[in-house]
Formats: sequence, C-alpha cells, structure tokens
Amino acid sequence: MAGGILSVIFPKKRTSDKGSSFTSTYNASSNTAVLSKPAYRDHLDDIYTTRLAGNSQSLIQQLAKVDPDLSAALNAYLTSADTEPYFYVRDLEGNIDREGHKTLQQILLSLTTRTDYTKPANFLIKKSLVALCEQLRWFALIRGACAAELVVDKTLLPTELRLVDPGTLEFTEKSPGVYFPEQVPTGSSERISLDLPSFFLTFYRQDPTTIYSTSPFTAAINTIAARQAVINTLYRIMQVTGFPRLEISVLEEVLRKNAPPECKTNETKMKEFLDARLSELQGVISGLSRPDQAFIHYDSVEAKILNDKNPGASLQIKEVIETLNAQNQAALKTMSSVIGRGESGVNTASVEALIFSRNAEQLNGPVADLLSQAFTFALRLTGSESIVTVGFDNVELRPDLELETHLTQKQARYLTLLSYGLISDDDFHIEMFNRIRPDAVPELSGTGFMSPAPADGATDGPSRISSMDRALAPKDKNASKSNAVKK
Repeated sequence: MAGGILSVIFPKKRTSDKGSSFTSTYNASSNTAVLSKPAYRDHLDDIYTTRLAGNSQSLIQQLAKVDPDLSAALNAYLTSADTEPYFYVRDLEGNIDREGHKTLQQILLSLTTRTDYTKPANFLIKKSLVALCEQLRWFALIRGACAAELVVDKTLLPTELRLVDPGTLEFTEKSPGVYFPEQVPTGSSERISLDLPSFFLTFYRQDPTTIYSTSPFTAAINTIAARQAVINTLYRIMQVTGFPRLEISVLEEVLRKNAPPECKTNETKMKEFLDARLSELQGVISGLSRPDQAFIHYDSVEAKILNDKNPGASLQIKEVIETLNAQNQAALKTMSSVIGRGESGVNTASVEALIFSRNAEQLNGPVADLLSQAFTFALRLTGSESIVTVGFDNVELRPDLELETHLTQKQARYLTLLSYGLISDDDFHIEMFNRIRPDAVPELSGTGFMSPAPADGATDGPSRISSMDRALAPKDKNASKSNAVKK
C-alpha cells in the first residue's frame, strides 16, 4: 500500500480462467455445430425496403458493408486513426515505474504471442495489438462504445482480451451512477452477469442521459435510404426516357388488306391474326441485342427513334443527388475530400483533411481508456500499485519524409530539456521512441551534455564569454576587469 491518501485494494475473488462473456459467434447450446456461414448476398439488399426489418444497430452494421459512403467513411477513420500506441507506467506519486514497464511488456507478449502449443486448442487465433485496436475502433464507430473482458489463467497471467459486442449489453442501476452490466447473447435467453473487475466499457460520443450507446453514424440511415429511393427511381426513368428507344409503328390497314380471306369475314380471327403479327414483331425487335444488327421489315412497319435528339433532357437529378450526398457527408462526420467527392480547391481540401485528422484522433480516446484500464488491472494482479496510461501518436496525414525536419526540431528541443534535467531519461525515450530507456543506455538527465564545455576547465557556473574574449583576458586573476587605466 502506497503512502498518502490513495491506496489500492486488490480483488479478492478469482475470475474464471475461461472468462465469463460470450463472443458474437458463440452459442452455448450448440457449441459443437458448425458456425453459420454468411450467404454473401449483401449486394442484393435494398436499404429502402429492408430498413424496417431491424434496429439501427443492425442497419449500421449492414450499411458498413454495402453502402459506398458509409463504408468509405469507416475505412477512412480506421486507416487514419491507426497510429502507434505508447505506454506510461507510473506509481501513485506520478513517477515512472521501470519495473512496471518491464512487467507490462510481458503482459503484452502474453496477450499477443502464443507460448503454449499443446492442447486443448492446437489452432488458436492470437490477435496482435494493432488488430485489437482496430476492432475496438470498429466497435466505437458502429456501436458507439468499446467493451472487453480480460481473461487470465490460473497463474493470473492475462491470456486474452476478449471483445464484447456492446449491443448485447443490458444494465440495471441499483443506486445512482452504479450500473450492473449483463450480456444477453443473440439468439439466447441466458443472461450473463458481467459485474466483474475484469470487464471494461468505454464510450465514444456518449449521450450523458443514458447508459446505452448509439453509433455516430445513426444520423445517416434516413439519408442513405432517401438516396437509395432516388437512385431506384432514376434507374426506372433511365429505362424509359433516359436513353434513345426504338419505336415501331405497325400499319393496321396494311395488315388487314394482306390478311387471309377467312380472317376478313371473321373479326375474331382477324384479331387473332393481328395479335400474332404483333407478337412476331415484338420477338424480332427484342432480339436486336447489338447496335450493328439490321432491322429488316416490310412497308407495313415503320421504325424510328424515340427521344433521339436530347435523351435525358428531362432528368434534372444532379441537384437532388448532390443534396443527398451533402447530407450523407454531414451524417457520417466526414469530409468530401475523404470520401472522394472533393470539388473545391487545394486550400479547402487541406482544411478538410486537418479537421478529419482531428476527428480520427478522437476515435483513439475510448480505445486508449479501455486499454489503460485493462492493462492497469493486469498489472495490479502482479501485486503492483502502478497505473498504466495508454496513448496514441497524433494522426498525421503528411508523409514521413516531409515530417523529418519537424521531428529533428522536436528531438533537439527534447535533448535540451533532457540536458537541463527538466525531463527524465524515460520520459525522453517514451516521447521519441515509444519505450523506456534500455538498461544499456546511460542516464543523461541533468548532465548538461548539450552545453559547451568551457575552454579553461571547470567554472563555478555556465559562462557566456566567447573564446576570443577569453583569449584576450589577462592571465592574472587579480587584474582589473574594467576598461579604466590601472594606476
């Protein structure tokens, strides 16, 4: 227990070494059955007709696969926010804990690297830290929250950071601000209590009036459906008036004159004769699949092009599509340049890219908070009282070579701070290399290695006398240093 007013109380109850939460694909009642394989027919779904079948969470998840704007925004967020993480392990007094850093490194290896290749699972998916962070960001965008359970073995060593779908969580509030989460897996009536110290939940753009999360993309559902309705109508219009069409006029008088004699005296047979000729002609016209095919006919048929001079002149659809695209862009919290619709100048694109990079940086907030809580708990299981803080590098859209000058200036500034002892060696190494100082590297904090050494040996303090002034100074230390003539 650390001194001061703050202390750490370690958990008394051991959690299950198999974990308590369920994944989105696990079914406890039929855990030996083959998992249902997707039909991969998402391209046939029409959001305008199917949006009434599910809730907003399932619709957002489906639109992330089939809608071009939402999938582009999701991909842009995940790509831009994928920056390198860094870790600080500090004790309760705020000092860097080097031993805690080394323990955390072993915890990360245990979570992301397989060390036991024996049964019961010969095949085992061990997600890298990059993959875990990407999936947490996916949950933050699609569900509006991140949830995970830290699974430990019998030796209290973490073996898995199991991601939990926040959409399967329900809460009870027995006292103000004290919530008890339960997981209700899809297709199951079993309720799993997740009131565990090893379960963690963070939110992205959370509504403070409710404990349940909402995807930031929810506002785009109606706009996407409206755009889909316009596009469906546009397709139907294009089939009728959007392009030139072949118009065939059949001269009924000519057909009647050339009808068989038995048809001329019987109106019923005459109608059957005319209908048969129309069907024959329709079959011939429908068989013209190539533009180079000739249409050969008698003079009883007249052929011409319908709407041949200006096809599509009545289609003023551009303004409608542009309006819906702008609404989509606003609902998806992205910029036109990011999803490929930028039509402004370079300056506008630069501003949009800057704003989007700031939005992408905010996406790493709930991910860093969840990892900080999980890794702190894992470190506490080893008996440490230190706190783990996880962060991510800023989102930078410029190439590395363009940033080299800025990084050099940053390095020089931090070297000066290190030389004066304003920061520790570990602070410097974490800031520059995202790791603590290796044991083989000497400590330089406060050594003044950036200050030039005086030419005449050590002095009582830093000297600002130049080398020329020092050479012109008299060797006699008792000599007057004034410009007046010494008497």
